[in-house]
Amino acid sequence: MKAVKYLVAGLLVMGLAAPAMAQDVNYKDALKPIEATLKAGNVDAKAFAKVLKEYQKEYKKDPKALVALGNALVINKDYTNALAVADAVIAKYKTCGDAYILKGDIYAMQDNGGEAASWYKNCMTMDPKNPQGYISYANVYRKIDPQASAEALNKLRTVDPNYPIEAETGHNYYSIGSYDKAYENFSKANLNTMEEYIFYEYCFTTYVLNKKDETLNLCKKGMQKYPKDTAFLILAMRASVDTQNFTEALQYANSIMANNDIKKNSSIYSYYGLALAGNKQFDQALEQYNKALEVNKEDYKPYQYISEAYKGMGNEDKAIEFAQAYMDKNPNVSPSDYVKMAEIYNAKAQKGGDQKEANVDKAINVYNSFAEKYPQLKAYAHLQAANIAFQNELDDKALANYELVIKELESKQYDEDEKGYLMQAYKNAGYIYWSSKKDLTTAQPYFEKLIKLDPNNSLAKKALGLDEEQQAQ
Repeated sequence: MKAVKYLVAGLLVMGLAAPAMAQDVNYKDALKPIEATLKAGNVDAKAFAKVLKEYQKEYKKDPKALVALGNALVINKDYTNALAVADAVIAKYKTCGDAYILKGDIYAMQDNGGEAASWYKNCMTMDPKNPQGYISYANVYRKIDPQASAEALNKLRTVDPNYPIEAETGHNYYSIGSYDKAYENFSKANLNTMEEYIFYEYCFTTYVLNKKDETLNLCKKGMQKYPKDTAFLILAMRASVDTQNFTEALQYANSIMANNDIKKNSSIYSYYGLALAGNKQFDQALEQYNKALEVNKEDYKPYQYISEAYKGMGNEDKAIEFAQAYMDKNPNVSPSDYVKMAEIYNAKAQKGGDQKEANVDKAINVYNSFAEKYPQLKAYAHLQAANIAFQNELDDKALANYELVIKELESKQYDEDEKGYLMQAYKNAGYIYWSSKKDLTTAQPYFEKLIKLDPNNSLAKKALGLDEEQQAQ
């Protein structure tokens, strides 16, 4: 079986097999000097062996105390002595499930997932009412075999019908990045009994799956239930911005900025800026974006946010400057990035002036670059270029680009989205010839092709006189 390093951190957080053995004050007091010696290092092996022997003799009738000793040894990576303790407890107390868990933990900490799983399974057999055996076994398998992990947790349901199986299963799927499966289980779990870290995982899962309205609602519950956990507050701010609940987003953002315990990173400054910009506070937003750049010079996303802020302020020249900086620094420019850049030129063109046509040409050039980088989206890029020219009443430029769309799509098997692009190209090209150029003869083939794809298109019917024929009938 592949090794399972991911389990180690979880074991340390859970205190290994400790959940079932934290009650006896006497053995806890006796463990303190042993734990201190282990942490100090440079142990005198002979003297330490004597201390261990005395402890085991004192608590020989208390398996909980002995397993607690084993846990202390494991945490400090003294696997040899820990293994000896585990074997001694198992030999004398064969139904002590925590001893089997201890032995499994020893192997897990040494990255031997297969051996760890076998001892966790032994716990399930020898001490079937011990929930930790099922949980530890499931944790080992959650990356290797999520189905086996889920089955182990389902067995636990027969032992403890009230155990939060769905929450634990969701956590296992979350841990391996299987967010759809995690959501499926989290959504069935009881929020009232969900542990804090799992509650947050549920919130984050909805965010990753773009269920951001749900993220916001869950974060509100998380903030009420765990008011000291600022992770819910930060995620609520992000979800509010992403769902354009900007008034709410700014409230969360202000709370975050006023909290000195929250370390402010580039992302927080950026989202604070987005919340401000969403409330038309562009100057303040620019301050936050610049802070984001100061904190992390490798994060180029704030350049785009700055561009959008300047666009919102009506300063297209500055918007173009920072959009270009973003495009230059970003090795993975996305289709939406090209669209945003082209729309800035379009906004500038819409203001008119002697540079109107030049700005439309620049927008079209952006879409030409888009088409070169993403040839599979070429028809979409040319359609958007044509639409910008059409909006600015530059009919010949619009027609030239609509023809590119038509040529591209008529020569291939197109999907439903591309069918929509083709219909729009036919419609707008036909409209330009019919309405603007008063040339129905040239317009007619476009409308005839359009009516075949969209038999109920009212413009095509009107241009072809089909609505008049229907009325006459």
